[in-house]
Amino acid sequence: MLTKSNYLKYLQCTRYAWLYKNRKDLIPEVDDDLQRVFDMGYEIEGYAYKLFSDGVDVGDGDIKEQIEKTKPLMVEKTPVIFQPTISGKGLFCRADIIRYRKELDAWDIIEVKSGTSVKGIHIDDLAFQKACFEENGYKVANFSVIYLDNTYVRKGAIESEKMLKEDDVTKKVNGRSESTEENIKKALTTIKKKDEPQVKILRQCQNPYECPFIPYCWKDFPDDSIYEIGGPLGAGGIEELIDQDIIRTCDIPEGLYTAGKVKRHLDAVKDDVILIDKNKIKENLSRISYPIYYLDYETFGAAIPLLDGFGPYESVSFQYSLHIQEEKDGPLEHYVFLAKEFGDPSAKMAASLKKVIGKKGTIIAWNMSFEKGCNEEMGERAPEYKEFFEDVNERMYDLMEIFRKGYYVDQKFLCSASLKKVLPAMVPELSYDDLDINQGMAASYAWSDMVTKDMKQEEKDKIYNDLLEYCEQDTLAMVKILEKLYQIS
Repeated sequence: MLTKSNYLKYLQCTRYAWLYKNRKDLIPEVDDDLQRVFDMGYEIEGYAYKLFSDGVDVGDGDIKEQIEKTKPLMVEKTPVIFQPTISGKGLFCRADIIRYRKELDAWDIIEVKSGTSVKGIHIDDLAFQKACFEENGYKVANFSVIYLDNTYVRKGAIESEKMLKEDDVTKKVNGRSESTEENIKKALTTIKKKDEPQVKILRQCQNPYECPFIPYCWKDFPDDSIYEIGGPLGAGGIEELIDQDIIRTCDIPEGLYTAGKVKRHLDAVKDDVILIDKNKIKENLSRISYPIYYLDYETFGAAIPLLDGFGPYESVSFQYSLHIQEEKDGPLEHYVFLAKEFGDPSAKMAASLKKVIGKKGTIIAWNMSFEKGCNEEMGERAPEYKEFFEDVNERMYDLMEIFRKGYYVDQKFLCSASLKKVLPAMVPELSYDDLDINQGMAASYAWSDMVTKDMKQEEKDKIYNDLLEYCEQDTLAMVKILEKLYQIS
């Protein structure tokens, strides 16, 4: 039996599909982050159901019960069915919504997605459902995708008809019918094979979804494999190296890359050195003037907006950490703001920042486009501080630029300029590993839990203190990295 899920996995990677069917013991347990993604999808489906007043839900019970519930409802030509489940002729699928079209004596299949646009994978999804329904004797008319409208702004209770859009994709789905039939045959053959398929590992491990079998498939790769810098190499570059049986970066032939971050990384690897352009670093740092304000924000963006005035995935800035240094090598002052209550904290955060950021000096961020975007959004939400945020943005300096432009290259960065890669190489004594919250996504979810869930006060206090510690680490990291750069320039 070929399921819709396994078919889509086959399109991503034949080994992925085989492992999912035959080696489920290798699938890791669903972690909190992935469960949140699932829960978000269920919540959006719930709002989509509200668009249909006459829908019947067959999603309860086990798969066999769902199949048995679906059959009579389709025989009776029920106007709308949620989670209809079809099995037979070697195929299995569960649609999100089907709608009976009396004038055509046929069914529309509607897919609900949590994104803000229709993607190719959604067409593949519906094309498989088309094949499954038709193979089992049901006539299908049209296909559409319901997704989030990114122009929607919440005002009071969520209004499904305003937050969600429905696009007809019938022509695209029908245009993929022939290739889908061929792919179904190949997928069925693949998952029935006795032996695990051998594949070239290129970019499919992350596209369109992250594969849970990465630890298994990558287990024999050395620490310095080409996959550690895979992004800058590109799918074509990785495939070219694999065809030459090159897995380790140190084995990449000289002259294959003549410019860019890959070339700089390989130079550092080949010579086993840290590449430092002192003149470029000094020139770059000359743009900084004291006092220095090291600034970092934490944000939360929900698919379904939590607050009035926000749209799908629009971020709420809920926390800042600010280290201030009046002069070079001078003492540090640390200031924080962290919203404790549910609501838009823009005005309160702006007021807090304005009290401590003076009218002179440089505001330093890591990847400053993010902080600038937060400032612009808060300026729009709290117009009385718009001029203040405009001034902050004009004085901002991006410490990441030195690493992004390759003025300082350490092979430990793995071709990345992210703070999480640069910090352990330059300042190993300052680590995120011992923090209970140690990455941005976890911080976002923790804050959301703290202000929206019913929990004991000691639990809220724990989250609050963990968030303060994490955000402070980000700004302190910039302090320490800048100190290192001044020492070498």
